[in-house]
Amino acid sequence: MVKRFVKVALCQRGVTGSKEQNIAETVSMIEEAAEHCPGLDLIIFPEYNYYESLSLEEARANSETMDGRYITEMKKQARRFGVNLIPGSFAETCGEKVKNTCALIDRSGEVAGSYSKVHLMDAIGIRESDAAVPGDKLGVFDTDFGRIGLMVCFDLRFPEQPRSMVLQGADIIFCAASFPTGSPLPPRTDHWDLLVQSTALLNLTWTCAVNQFGSICGGTENPFGRSMVVDPWGIVTASALGRRDIVYATLDMQHQKEVRGRVATWNCRRPDIYTL
Repeated sequence: MVKRFVKVALCQRGVTGSKEQNIAETVSMIEEAAEHCPGLDLIIFPEYNYYESLSLEEARANSETMDGRYITEMKKQARRFGVNLIPGSFAETCGEKVKNTCALIDRSGEVAGSYSKVHLMDAIGIRESDAAVPGDKLGVFDTDFGRIGLMVCFDLRFPEQPRSMVLQGADIIFCAASFPTGSPLPPRTDHWDLLVQSTALLNLTWTCAVNQFGSICGGTENPFGRSMVVDPWGIVTASALGRRDIVYATLDMQHQKEVRGRVATWNCRRPDIYTL
């Protein structure tokens, strides 16, 4: 059953320190979110929240399993505050390379599922596949407040993914990202805004996207934040400031049901003539 009002917190931060510093900052933000907004259903952090590696060697050296220090600590925090937690992604050990993986941890502190980024960013001057292998399944999970779909950053550029997740029953779409301004290409802040809002509007589905804020890759790439919550009408209902910030929002699932009834694109679809 889908809960009527779903309370979420998007923790926007820059992943620039050591693994120890990133864990400490993550715990601090979980504490802040839980104390500021009692009764939260889910807290989510950005892509590579544990550590942002700049090479295959660094990624392998800093990779962990689901039983490693990072997820073990995050399980403890989810249990401590009784909240569902997506602690951003981390480099999961996978043979000679890694996977860009997000864990979904439930209120009891157990891993309820995991999603490894399907679309690796071999584009715009970046070759993520040099260090990572792609996942091979969608991130659709049942929670105690409804079914969710989970994506990571570059996945936003592939509309088939959120559409497929909603077709599989996802009530809310979450995205963890490290989405930079772009260098030397023109800024991509407009891409982020359009992609997140269109994901919500085209699927008539609440969409929550959290981005890093700070400098990575030796300062050549700068994630710009702009974490946001977008309603099924495509309206930004909550957004982050241009700094470390936590975005709080209450998602009205009855509003989503009413929008879907009014716009009716789900009823008017013609899958019999689409080529995917």
